[in-house]
Amino acid sequence: MDDAPLRLTELDDARAAWLALLPGPVAPCRLPVGEAVGRVLAEPVIAAGPVPPVVTALAAGWAVAAAETMGAGPYAPVPLAAVPAWVRPGEALPPGTDAVLPGFAVDRDGPFAQVLDAVAPGEGVRQPGADIAAGTVLRAVGEALRPQDLPALAALDVREVAVRIPRLAMAADPLMPALAALATTEGAALQECAATADLVLLRHDPGGLSVRGLGARPGMTVGFGRVDGRPALLLPDPVEEALAAWFLLARPAIAALAGRGTAPPETARLARKVASVVGLAEIVPLRRDAEGGEEPLAIGALPLAALAAADALLVVPASSEGYEAGTTVPIIVL
Repeated sequence: MDDAPLRLTELDDARAAWLALLPGPVAPCRLPVGEAVGRVLAEPVIAAGPVPPVVTALAAGWAVAAAETMGAGPYAPVPLAAVPAWVRPGEALPPGTDAVLPGFAVDRDGPFAQVLDAVAPGEGVRQPGADIAAGTVLRAVGEALRPQDLPALAALDVREVAVRIPRLAMAADPLMPALAALATTEGAALQECAATADLVLLRHDPGGLSVRGLGARPGMTVGFGRVDGRPALLLPDPVEEALAAWFLLARPAIAALAGRGTAPPETARLARKVASVVGLAEIVPLRRDAEGGEEPLAIGALPLAALAAADALLVVPASSEGYEAGTTVPIIVL
């Protein structure tokens, strides 16, 4: 089957035909927040209430009513009716108090407590909602949950979130561990069972694929279609052809299956000129240089050492002869 003649399909047309084979976003499931990092949200994460919910102390000190400290100073202490409550950072202030004095600002050595410094209302405290206002959308539908979201979710006592996890199937293969890691970074899961998969990854052409050959370098032997009723993507040898299939077609398919929201493409400035052949889309691995520009490491190829050194890919359209140094171009961030 791999020796069948190829008829190259323009990359944009192939991508549109490939995405049209997909059934739409997969059904959501609920996961503990710690297991959902990197997954695409099927429901928004919204603050049900403010954080903090009440006035809390910013630092350890004495909780006081600011009005009772007016005029106080080291040489003009103001007596208090009772010793104020000591509060720790993050602790709610007792009723009737609205400020926190540092420890040295209250003298308890005499027959009654004395304030040695005046304080304004709200000083030394965090107001309700100062961290998170009620109703704040922390993550919208279609966004991936990030590690830095977890402290906010913990503060809101959000323990589970709804996510969509596309399931990719692939028979055991030396490339499988690498693809499993790539799938995880995209919010998908790679498995060997095709019967429960949303998308099947093939390493050999079974025949009957609707498209066999992309107008891209690498990628000219990539194909796709339906196998046993499921969308199937051919990741052929050599490895750079398989990787081209992954970056050009598998990644957008995973995004569609996960319901990932569309966002403006990332861009970068080219540190050197890229010359391309008209007629084929060409993949260019890029590495960021010391000045913040992206240096091309190859053109129309994905050498494994270059891919390991790259932080992004550029896909030069088939109609383009390339880009001059300094041009800002859309990139695929790795």
